[in-house]
Amino acid sequence: MVPITNYPNNRTPGSLSGISKNLTNRVPQARNSRFQKILSAIETRNSKNSYKTRGLTIADYRARAVIPKSRYRRQPQPAAAGLKNTTSNRLPAPSIKQAALNTPLHPDQRGKDQGPVETLLNKPGPQPVALTDQQIIEQTVQKAAVKYNLPPQLITAVIRAESNFKVSAVSSAGAQGLMQLMPTTAKELGVKNPFDIEQNINGGTKYLRKMLDRFGGSIRKALAAYNAGPGTAMKYNGRVPYPETRQYVKRVLRFSRQMI
Repeated sequence: MVPITNYPNNRTPGSLSGISKNLTNRVPQARNSRFQKILSAIETRNSKNSYKTRGLTIADYRARAVIPKSRYRRQPQPAAAGLKNTTSNRLPAPSIKQAALNTPLHPDQRGKDQGPVETLLNKPGPQPVALTDQQIIEQTVQKAAVKYNLPPQLITAVIRAESNFKVSAVSSAGAQGLMQLMPTTAKELGVKNPFDIEQNINGGTKYLRKMLDRFGGSIRKALAAYNAGPGTAMKYNGRVPYPETRQYVKRVLRFSRQMI
């Protein structure tokens, strides 16, 4: 057997707890010191390799805005143009269309070179439609009836019996126009053109009014005088014995009653 020697510096198992406490306290300190060395080394390297950042920062961009550059450069105006500052230069120049509108057109050029709007504005309104002979006759009869205080149906009936509404009618005796006026009678009535509708109807109605006044308002005697002449009607006191005149009076009265 080996003898057991007791060393004075040996520690008893009871002191192991103290050793373990010292070890646990020293390990973190060693690790912390190593970590501190790594951090200090990184800071030293960053300080040595520090550089300035290129480009604009947000603060720089807010301080001065970036103006994009164009490859197309504006040509500088001549110096002489910049010196002119008259009233005519301050006013805007008239456009081509405005200048054309302000320029008076030659009479031969009016109506030409105009757009659709100008053409519609310069286009005359609807022209009145030309009246037919029948329409002119009807209008003239109404005016003559009012002027000479006669029934329009009577005037129209005389025109129908005399010429059947033919403006250029001429009888074998020489009577002319719608109401068959003799040249001497038309001249006395102031009718210059017996083939003019208005002149003929006005003259014939005036003559019929005179016959009515001469024979006391008797339509039969007035019609007989209109056909055979006032002298013949006076000779027979309005009772003209000629068959033609009697048939004429009957026809006019029948035509006038048909129009009532």
